Amino acid sequence: MAQEDEILAPEVGKRIAEVREERGLTQRQLADKAGLSVAFLSEIENGKRNLSSKKLLRIADELNVSTDYLLRGEHTTIEEQPIAIPQELHRAAKAQGWSYPEAAALLEAQRLIVARRGPDGEDAGKPYTQQDWVKLYRKVFE
Repeated sequence: MAQEDEILAPEVGKRIAEVREERGLTQRQLADKAGLSVAFLSEIENGKRNLSSKKLLRIADELNVSTDYLLRGEHTTIEEQPIAIPQELHRAAKAQGWSYPEAAALLEAQRLIVARRGPDGEDAGKPYTQQDWVKLYRKVFE
């Protein structure tokens, strides 16, 4: 009897092998990257072995494909939403020479790290000034 988190579909192994070959990887290369034995990977690809969801995720990550594709053969697309950079962050980034990815990362850091408080302990509801963004940048990236 299979454990609850084991993936049983024999088609998964076929898709793993197909993608691995498309990427120009040998079984050894993929097994090494995913932290698996070559024998285990071979058994998966030949439909003779089940694999856990954790191992499936490691394989998917190394092959740069979704687990949806490996499990169902379906390509899923994720629509990226544009990031709205607040005006003061935009001004600070321009003045400091920060790249767009740096500004976007800083905005995300602000949302995660400063969930309740500002960089100097003030309320989170207060809009950030250019100086606030510069202070946060220094705390996060320097």
